[in-house]
Amino acid sequence: MSFGLHRFWKEHIFDFLNAEKNEIFLDLAGGSGDISKIITKKFPENKCVLVDNNNQMILEAKNKLKGSNVDFVCAESEKLPFKSQSFDYIIVSFGLRNFSNINSSLFEIQRCLKKNGLFICLEFSNVNRKSLRFLTELYYEVIPKLGKVFVGNEFAYKYLVESIKNFPNQIELTKKLIKSGFKKVECFDLMGGIASIHLGKK
Repeated sequence: MSFGLHRFWKEHIFDFLNAEKNEIFLDLAGGSGDISKIITKKFPENKCVLVDNNNQMILEAKNKLKGSNVDFVCAESEKLPFKSQSFDYIIVSFGLRNFSNINSSLFEIQRCLKKNGLFICLEFSNVNRKSLRFLTELYYEVIPKLGKVFVGNEFAYKYLVESIKNFPNQIELTKKLIKSGFKKVECFDLMGGIASIHLGKK
């Protein structure tokens, strides 16, 4: 539905970090393992933990990442089973809008980061340009119909659109990150705000 742009955006995450050898990644809401796969490709000597609350997705990720240095944990983002200050980088890619409680999840992410650790969030966001916003809203009306035709699941794509519309915009999410204790919070729009990357340091 993103015409493949989501793959480019996921790669773009890694323009904001340069991991050293012993640093540890958490791929939160890692799904089928796209982000973990990029991590193992770019930083093969670094440890990565993929967390998702769906066992079926974890099984898909395990198949995709066979032989790689990735651990798999089934857990909720609101209650992560890790000691405080466990990770140097925590990445959430198109997952934050699906968390049951975003505020609780952000506090947990902040807790699990090491001092000076970096949280990176890639998510659909609020389009800033009026002309592009109009076209985007038209496309959002079409997405469920495309989901019905190509995937046979209109409901899932209705949920996708609603979750995007209800998700905090760039300013609101920045405020949530600051309230959760993150410092030096930055936001970078992609394609006029169709998606955005938020960075927060501990």
